[in-house]
Amino acid sequence: MYGRSPHILMAAPQAVPWTARVTSARVRTTIVSTSLPNADSGSGASIALALIASALRERGHDVSLCPLVYPEYVTPDGAGHERQLEVATSLGYEVVPVLSEAWRQRPVDRSVSARIRRAWRPEPEELYPQLRDARSVRESVARLAPEAVFVYGFSALAASAELRVPRFAATSDPPHESLRGRTLRRWREERRPLRILRDAVSLQAKLRAYPRLDAQLLRDCEAVGAFGRHHAESLRRAGIACGYYRTPIADPGPPGPPPANERPRLLLIGHLRGTATLDGLRVFRAMLPHLERELGAGGFEARVVGGYDAPPELRPLLEHPSMRFVGFVDEVDEEFRAADVLLVPVSIRLGVRVRVLTGFSHGSCIVTHEANAYGIPELEHGRNALLGSSAAGLASQVVRALREPELRGRLRVGARETYERCFTPSVAGAALGETLERIAGAHLREAAR
Repeated sequence: MYGRSPHILMAAPQAVPWTARVTSARVRTTIVSTSLPNADSGSGASIALALIASALRERGHDVSLCPLVYPEYVTPDGAGHERQLEVATSLGYEVVPVLSEAWRQRPVDRSVSARIRRAWRPEPEELYPQLRDARSVRESVARLAPEAVFVYGFSALAASAELRVPRFAATSDPPHESLRGRTLRRWREERRPLRILRDAVSLQAKLRAYPRLDAQLLRDCEAVGAFGRHHAESLRRAGIACGYYRTPIADPGPPGPPPANERPRLLLIGHLRGTATLDGLRVFRAMLPHLERELGAGGFEARVVGGYDAPPELRPLLEHPSMRFVGFVDEVDEEFRAADVLLVPVSIRLGVRVRVLTGFSHGSCIVTHEANAYGIPELEHGRNALLGSSAAGLASQVVRALREPELRGRLRVGARETYERCFTPSVAGAALGETLERIAGAHLREAAR
């Protein structure tokens, strides 16, 4: 993600409306994931897991962790896997990690026939190398003896394939959509026609194979949910019983007075290895001429907050006089409070922009691409945000927000109202525990019969 905050990103979904009739229950719950909970890591998945695990504990669950560990993975705050394990253990969780085999290179048959077969019909382990971890995950989870398992993400879902404990699969970005985006971006950057031609055949095969394998893995789970409405709808069209789960966000407190900056401040936030963040910066690069024409050169400051270094193609943008690359920060809440406009120009319909939801919690004035309303149907143009469909349109909405203080004030109020109605832990957080309790109870009743 972008920095440290105790208020960012509690990704517990809401499958059904929560009511006061639901009570807490003592359920032994194991979280299987490809990340470890750490609210200070700057990694979106790690922050999400920290708050998910905390929410389950508060509900009365006995929470344990079975993370897939990748030795070379480093979170945005610079922590390697050993430090990540130390933090998770220090939080009081029982942790039984699995050293993933997914990162190890295996011998590949490079004969012409094998290459043609892989290009036409990729093997499941080529799509999800984490399938190699299924036996180790089964053995590790058995040591933890849970009554229900929360599986976070598609890669963890593949690794959990041999579990016979009731599973709740919480999904986000479909891997084939992420693959499509990464491949198209690489093609644009490299411009190597022969490689593009070769990759295109393999890409099409994987785009066909991923949804089939995903459906097979999900059908074996007792409960399935997606964090974006569009992803839930897509899975339902594929015959999967899947609900749209809202993402609970911890409350940073009532919004303060509007910021008093010498020149308008725009906030662009997200770590610089994220597909969504990079797409948004490319859109902002196209917005810059429109903004400078309306606001003047030096008439605003655009702050980019997030971990990791920028890719070479975006370094000239970050060196622009109107830009300031802040990098990873410890107090990300301060950045939200100090921004005149939270700008989220991400134009791809992938996942859910938690930075938008966090903006709701802060009562931010939000300008975002209309693509994000597919995952967040609570976005309403003119009530809690301003939406645009192009670089020019987004720039126009930013200028409108900066020039109309009354509109900016109404959007701030609407954003906070949306948060309180839809995304507080008390409204959106209870369904996670309720779903796990339901599948655990059904399993116990079936066993008793």
